[in-house]
Amino acid sequence: MKVSFFETAHYHSPHKLPAQWPVPPDAYDRETGAQSYRAMVERLQYVEALGFDWVSVAEHHYSPHRLTPSPMVSAAHLAAYAPKMKIAVLGPIVSQSNPVQVAENLAMLDNLMPGRLVVGLLRGVTGEYLTYGLNPKEARERTTEAMELILKAWTEPQPFGWQGRHFQFRTVAVWPRPLQQPHPPTYALGGSRESCELAARHYLGLGVAYGPFAVMGRATRYYRDACAQHGWQPTPEHIIYRANILLAESDEKAGELVEALRSPRDSFPLGSGVREALFQLDSRNIAGEARSPTVGGRLPTNFVGGPDTVIEQIKRCREEVGAGVIDLMFQIPGSEDLSFLMRSLELFGKTVLPHIREV
Repeated sequence: MKVSFFETAHYHSPHKLPAQWPVPPDAYDRETGAQSYRAMVERLQYVEALGFDWVSVAEHHYSPHRLTPSPMVSAAHLAAYAPKMKIAVLGPIVSQSNPVQVAENLAMLDNLMPGRLVVGLLRGVTGEYLTYGLNPKEARERTTEAMELILKAWTEPQPFGWQGRHFQFRTVAVWPRPLQQPHPPTYALGGSRESCELAARHYLGLGVAYGPFAVMGRATRYYRDACAQHGWQPTPEHIIYRANILLAESDEKAGELVEALRSPRDSFPLGSGVREALFQLDSRNIAGEARSPTVGGRLPTNFVGGPDTVIEQIKRCREEVGAGVIDLMFQIPGSEDLSFLMRSLELFGKTVLPHIREV
């Protein structure tokens, strides 16, 4: 099992922020913001030293939960401070972006960090479409078209035109070319049938997230079946499972923290943007089920307990979901308690990571 640390560059404010979206810009403190980015680099170097395989970043707008409106800028910055880790851009929200520019930027990143770039192409959630004044009902179609255009831009040897429903280009001829061939390891992110079928059709990996193992297992089985229909078989590393994790020294301590999760949101802010499902678990998912149960309006914490319990949960994830990579968002008891986050990272690196390598 490979492990990725989901880095959000969360804005850790000493003051209570307005509980609204979008958060008013005048609530932003410049020094706090700059410190949030410095802390991002410190965590990166720490998880690299602990033996994590990847660090992941994602696009998010108008909110202090993730200060990463441009994940490719984040990735370039992080790559300069971590010479060994893979940098996973999971991902740009391609449905609301210029797909040719996304293809160019990612190809450039692939050359700047040879062999270390991983890509996930993302649809985004409703709030992201409101950011740029787009119609959320067009999200699926825009995502599929953008992804297919990006893949063609990376692999087509000659200039070509593109006249789609949502994107039109007279000439596409991306320079530089991706260094990894035919392109960086790329994942379609989402548990819908469309995501699974698109990934299978284009020989891509699949990223699912936050749902119960049984539900996500149905999605990944559908994906593997679709891959078989296209004549290929994905490996475990073709499947990423993003999850929240609450790791403590013991199950008892973790249980106390879980109880705190049941308190009103303001008394126990997780502070990592967990209200938004980065990888969509929409009403059209494979199981035909609604989103997973949440506590206090938050996404579920999928791995919770002491080290031994979390190890067993990760083994179950591998068995039921088939994931070869877990992308972890570490939960903390209060948005400003960074010391707890660092202790959890150390605990995971020393007591969990060595025992899941052969899972």
